Amino acid sequence: MTTTDAPGPRGLPVIGNSHQWARDPCAFRERCAAEYGPVVNYEMLGWDTYMLTDPADVKRVLEDPDTFPKHEPSNAQLEAFVGNGLLTSGGDLWERQRAAIQPAFYMDHIRNYAERMVAQAAATADRWTAGESVDVRRAMTRCTLDILVDCLFGEDIDPAERGLYEAVEAFQAPLEPSKQPITFFAPDWAPVPFLRRADRALSHIDDQIYDILETRRADESDRDDLVAMLLAADTAMDDEQIRDELVTFLFAGHETTALSMTYVWDLLSRNPTAQRRLHEEVDALDGRPTIEDVFDFEYTGAVIEEAMRLYPPAHDIRRSPATTVEIGGYTIPEGSLVTLPTWVLHRDERFWDDPEQFRPERFLDGGRSDRPEYAYFPFGGGPRRCIGQQFAMTEAQLILAAIAREWTLEREYGDLDLSAAVTLQPSHDVPMTPHERT
Repeated sequence: MTTTDAPGPRGLPVIGNSHQWARDPCAFRERCAAEYGPVVNYEMLGWDTYMLTDPADVKRVLEDPDTFPKHEPSNAQLEAFVGNGLLTSGGDLWERQRAAIQPAFYMDHIRNYAERMVAQAAATADRWTAGESVDVRRAMTRCTLDILVDCLFGEDIDPAERGLYEAVEAFQAPLEPSKQPITFFAPDWAPVPFLRRADRALSHIDDQIYDILETRRADESDRDDLVAMLLAADTAMDDEQIRDELVTFLFAGHETTALSMTYVWDLLSRNPTAQRRLHEEVDALDGRPTIEDVFDFEYTGAVIEEAMRLYPPAHDIRRSPATTVEIGGYTIPEGSLVTLPTWVLHRDERFWDDPEQFRPERFLDGGRSDRPEYAYFPFGGGPRRCIGQQFAMTEAQLILAAIAREWTLEREYGDLDLSAAVTLQPSHDVPMTPHERT
């Protein structure tokens, strides 16, 4: 029997459950799942919200984007930052752009990027001095941004020379957890300093992209970067559309991998047995890791996957029914917010033994078959699964192997405090001490 009343926590007048959610979104979702079951209804930021934690329901939503398109209010917030690229577009435009961009992320292209990934990882490690503190999150962010700039624009583009480090940092500042309430609710005319800096940074990034496009249209040399593929695509794209795709990748293409690597180093520093097993695998290499080594890695890949299980950068995926639907015996209205909490399913004891523990062995051969498909979905799923999944996994393994052969990292802090913003982020710097391995 279907009812319209899915269970959920009682809220306050006007603000609903926003105050409970805002304190700690991940903990709030965990409590809701534990107390109310696989379909939970609550009010968040004025949105009638339905949280789904049955993997079969997650599968249904993610694999039917026509019935469950992106949640427009949430999507509009991102579109204001990155434009109408793959992350935010829909319908025919998204299908055309996906088809045009997908070849850049086939393995034959990723092979060409692998040496650049390793070179940038080595350059990152070369900047470290044994015993001198380094903010690992900042180091991983610069490393993945360098890799992405190489693969998007080509090796002849110097991010420092073009002011991209500072611009990307300022551009992303409004999405930091502490700034989000102001970012999303301040009127456009409000003279908020970090928002004005972000506007100037985005204008600078736009200028650099349009300058690169102008130069490259006159360049007849054979290139394999994403700009070359977009300019040569059968689907005609004007410069504004190419700009939207490039800004989307600048925003989404480096931060999530940088966060995953930050969590990897944190978890390895807490789990010496896992670290020793990783060292055994990477120490067996004949030198710097290569793309062929990635195909042979077992434990290195499992470390990355387990880190993304415990700390999924995309901690919450949002959709909105295009029509009223029935899920789990409950009616979910058209236009409501459907949230798929990656964090909750990744730590659900129905699918994971001792879910709070870091155990890369879960992802070794034979460790996947006893779980539902959508008990683990760090890259989303269905037709809109992250286009860069293979790129990101290759990149993360090469960075980890290249650095772990040379260094161990020791934490200079206690607990890792988290903030669930657009992505799952540490709420503080992540200082660690590098030690050379002999």
